[in-house]
Amino acid sequence: MSLFGGQPLFGRQEHPTNAICGFYHIFHDRPGRQFLAPLSINAHTTIISSTSRTTLRQTFQSPSFQVQELKYAFPLYDGVSVVGFVCTINGDRVIHGVVKERSQARETFNKAVAQGQVAGLLEQSFEASDVFTTTVGNIPANASLQVEITYLGELKHDAQVDGIRFTIPTSIAPRYGDYPGELLKSVQFGVTKGISITVDAEMPNGSQIKSVQSPSHPIAVTVGNTSVGAAKGVEMSLQKASATLSLGTAELDKDFILHVVATNTANPVAVLETHPTIPNHRALMATLVPKFNLPSSKPEIVFVCDRSGSMSDGKRIPNLKTALHLFLKSLPLGVKFNICSFGSHFDFMFPEGSRTYDASSLAHATQYVDGIDANYGGTEMYKPLEDTFKRRYKDMDLEVFMLTDGEIWDQNRVFEMINTHVAKSEGAIRVFSLGIGNNVSHALIEGIAQAGNGFSQSVSDDENMNSKVVRMLKASLSPHVKDYTLEIKYGKEDSGSATEAEDDFELVEKVQDALVIDVPEPMSETAAAEKAPKKPISLFDEVVDVDTEIVNAELDTSAGGKYSHVPKVPEPKILQAPFVIPSLFPFSRTSVYLLLSPEASRKTPKSVVLRGTCPSGPLELEIPVTILSEPGETIHQLAARKAVKELEEGRGWIYHAKDSNDENGSRLQAKYSGRFSDMVEREAVRLGVTYQVGGKWCSFVAVEEGEEVKVSEVKHTPPLSEGSAAPAFFGSSPFGAPALASAATAPYRWTPAPSADKGPTVVITSELLAQYETEMQEAACEPLPDEDSDDDFGTVRREVSMPKKGIASLFSAPAAPAVDNLERIVSLQQFTGQWAGSDDLLAVLGLDKQTVSSKVGGLGLMDKGDDVFATALVLAYLEVHLSERKDEWEMLAEKARDWLQGQGVDVDGFVEKAKQLL
Repeated sequence: MSLFGGQPLFGRQEHPTNAICGFYHIFHDRPGRQFLAPLSINAHTTIISSTSRTTLRQTFQSPSFQVQELKYAFPLYDGVSVVGFVCTINGDRVIHGVVKERSQARETFNKAVAQGQVAGLLEQSFEASDVFTTTVGNIPANASLQVEITYLGELKHDAQVDGIRFTIPTSIAPRYGDYPGELLKSVQFGVTKGISITVDAEMPNGSQIKSVQSPSHPIAVTVGNTSVGAAKGVEMSLQKASATLSLGTAELDKDFILHVVATNTANPVAVLETHPTIPNHRALMATLVPKFNLPSSKPEIVFVCDRSGSMSDGKRIPNLKTALHLFLKSLPLGVKFNICSFGSHFDFMFPEGSRTYDASSLAHATQYVDGIDANYGGTEMYKPLEDTFKRRYKDMDLEVFMLTDGEIWDQNRVFEMINTHVAKSEGAIRVFSLGIGNNVSHALIEGIAQAGNGFSQSVSDDENMNSKVVRMLKASLSPHVKDYTLEIKYGKEDSGSATEAEDDFELVEKVQDALVIDVPEPMSETAAAEKAPKKPISLFDEVVDVDTEIVNAELDTSAGGKYSHVPKVPEPKILQAPFVIPSLFPFSRTSVYLLLSPEASRKTPKSVVLRGTCPSGPLELEIPVTILSEPGETIHQLAARKAVKELEEGRGWIYHAKDSNDENGSRLQAKYSGRFSDMVEREAVRLGVTYQVGGKWCSFVAVEEGEEVKVSEVKHTPPLSEGSAAPAFFGSSPFGAPALASAATAPYRWTPAPSADKGPTVVITSELLAQYETEMQEAACEPLPDEDSDDDFGTVRREVSMPKKGIASLFSAPAAPAVDNLERIVSLQQFTGQWAGSDDLLAVLGLDKQTVSSKVGGLGLMDKGDDVFATALVLAYLEVHLSERKDEWEMLAEKARDWLQGQGVDVDGFVEKAKQLL
């Protein structure tokens, strides 16, 4: 049975809004599941630079009778590292989870339940890496249940806002709907406390927060401090901000999305962390949002578009059509292109193969896109993707764009197929994914892009996607770099070293050099028998009890257990994740992790060097390494999860490792073809258990031991709350950032808009008012009379009424756009790049034909004809009225400028004259 109700399709379940997640139990005398509605949901996230740590607490009430087993189903954002799992019953019985191999964890749980102990189990779904299930056993009647899950995340760069994007999936709360089971309303157990989400953001030194927005929900924002240390009076800083969402109900109708835009967040950063408990283990994280210009290529481009029934929800089909029109009008001359529509079946716009981009093919494609509808049934994307790969022209690179709102359960099968075709093409294939809609499966779009060496973006129903579309298209036109490598450069050690003579030189370690490892062959049964004592074994031993239960070897990882037949693979000296560094794209954040074992050099890394080659020449970037002063586990756990996820999806370092004992230098995958899948699984288990991160082959299990454990006796990191101290994230002082500031000294505090025609109210402290003087003037803010006051901290505050489109738009949910003139301009552009002079165009530009006619003669704009005049007028309009959206229209404008130059026109001169008409 599907986790969200109904039978799982090969494609997706077409009604995600009916999906229910939360605690449930199953009655034997009635069909379906009975869900327990949550009493309260609390999520607290701390964002440091581009990494997040979230503690999620959800409280439920058990039924009026004892329940042997309750399950708790929920999703998390794809790729996060679950690092903590705590269950609390009735406020004082607390059980903590530890990571074990999946079958061992299940056995431990079952034994505890059979013995009457309270126990918990957290497992990741085999079918979808972002779906988790918690099982709690032996729950007393009318008990209060609280599940606390802590997870780390690597935040994506959002191309639309040029900032980081943080997401909490909808299903931290149930998605109520027509579920074929009985749903218990939380009011049956008392007053529902609702949802509380707090996100604290802190940027490193040299970076200041510019804006905090939520395109999904109305939020309250404080800039200058975080929620932690509320009354400590710590100095304020523009490096800090806090956003909160509070609802009176424990239901979310869509994913919670937060954008944080700050200065210098794209600068390359490399950070080294030492593990606090594992001797001589270090982890390094290198991250950047690339900025470079390389000559573009002329590939084949295929748009694979989801037209299943679920795409009829909201604005998904209109958004899809808008994206396709912008894609098509922005394509450069010289490429070949096609569109594949899929659902339960699939077909291609050009069945015979991709066509050259020209006026005829564009006209055909425009008409095709206009007719797109959500009429293709279910969601089956395996075959259309596979057929797209098989049809490609072998003498060209292939860029595939997957546009979908879909969720499919058999994700790994799709990822493995993409892995295979990308490998066979030797890097000539890249796949980009754009997730459309409020409930898109992030595991799906992330997994497709990672397997396809591209990148993914997501857009909710109410978000503008134009910038993301254009930047993805730009990325697809960049040359394929297939040989990125990472090196660690060590500096000379300080004098006085015990090996001073040896240390007096610069050392460089290459990740590839660590791939030849010594793999001892496990002892065969024959060899074991020969080594065993020769005493005869009686075939009839009266002492033996033949009814004794035989130990299940599958549950035992020791000798003779689950992995006893698998050659032991030692820990590599340097483990890199992702092992194959994907193509780097502007506006797409790339992070690479290194786990440094005790066998790696013990010197202090000075920098990491990224190298590659492209047709234009060699590429190189050296990033200095920042050493964290305090030990920590954050980077280790992020690195381990990244490595585990690669193994789960059929990639990773072990696929490239070689056995030093093999004279032919064969890879482990070829030498141990029958046992290699078990080697992969065991390596994932080793990483999960060592660094305590969950995954497909590792689970958290929590068992109550001995007498009841009181909360005061439990040693664990509590969730962040008002007045509590922030945990060490990257050591005690992340990137040298100052201590967290006080909420009481917030420079801004927002309240909801009092009416439809007024923006929210903001309270601004005099200390930071000067820093925003320019923005306040541009926002045309006017102080309300007699509102200045001193607070308890001696801070002068001033209340001002903010216009809707003033500075308030930086710190609140942006209003939905009105009629989009850019979309209408795109639809009127011709294939060669120009616009024809027409009444429709003048109407879009807001110009009166009679007024234009009376002025145009004196400017000399009609000398080259109507189309030249109209094209210059559009370029002027874009630069004057849509300058803030330049990243969306710049490729269109480039084609238009090329066309004007071909007409012998002084482009800049004509555009400046046209601006006089605006």
